[in-house]
Amino acid sequence: MESDSVIYGLLGRIHLLLRRVGNRITDVEYMRVNKDYAREVLQLALATGHPELAELCARLRTAMELDEAPPELEVAGPGLLDRLRAARPKATHPTERYVGSLR
Repeated sequence: MESDSVIYGLLGRIHLLLRRVGNRITDVEYMRVNKDYAREVLQLALATGHPELAELCARLRTAMELDEAPPELEVAGPGLLDRLRAARPKATHPTERYVGSLR
């Protein structure tokens, strides 16, 4: 990954050209922290067909490593509701839940 100054330079240039060519306003700070937003902005920039924007988008993709697949979440096990039902199986039935809650 490139340094922040290089990335901010590319983001600023893309922001400026996209505003001039495509009449779009982007958030440079949010693009820096959110890769999904950066990918969407790059799609908008590429849709303009401007050659300099296309070059800057390619450079930003490599600088921010945007072509990598997002990491998949691992499912650790049963969810909270399943664990609660397993701990108190009788309490999940509505009549048991009502009667069990009376004192």
